[in-house]
Amino acid sequence: MRGAPSRTVTCYVCGSKFTVHQKLVVTKRDTVVQPDPDACPFCDTPLKTIGPLGEGEAKGLVLLAAGFPDEVKAYGKPEDYLEEFTLTEKDVDTLVELAEGLDFAAWAQDNAERLARRKNPRVQAVSRFLPKLQTQMENGALPARLRQAAEHVKDVYRARRKRHLAIFEKRQKQQ
Repeated sequence: MRGAPSRTVTCYVCGSKFTVHQKLVVTKRDTVVQPDPDACPFCDTPLKTIGPLGEGEAKGLVLLAAGFPDEVKAYGKPEDYLEEFTLTEKDVDTLVELAEGLDFAAWAQDNAERLARRKNPRVQAVSRFLPKLQTQMENGALPARLRQAAEHVKDVYRARRKRHLAIFEKRQKQQ
């Protein structure tokens, strides 16, 4: 069995570059591929990668912040969602800006076209939920909730960054 090739990663906290290998770990039940190392060797920041942020992630965030049941069940709170889909404070700002800039009329039109081609219970449920989203966006409740979640996550990221940069600086002095 062959694992995925090694790749060079840049730490999102200290900026160090290091190589991550894919290690095959055999257990009694199956074989699992794990990254090695699983944290930055310079500052101990856990290895995490995200995809590009786009409209899909923004839609998920506003649905969750407005209380759409499927999103709440899958992700819990907007803070959890932001932590799952972002790495840095800049990523958080980008995702919130995308969410606040969503075009609800275009979203409704896209859903109508999708439903005309094929019935989909989730798309139907989102379509019924869109007026509530738009109302919450217009009355300021949704942007306020997004900003509140963003500030919480950015505080968490600042504390994490401070902690891991201290480790980085300590290790640099030891060399």
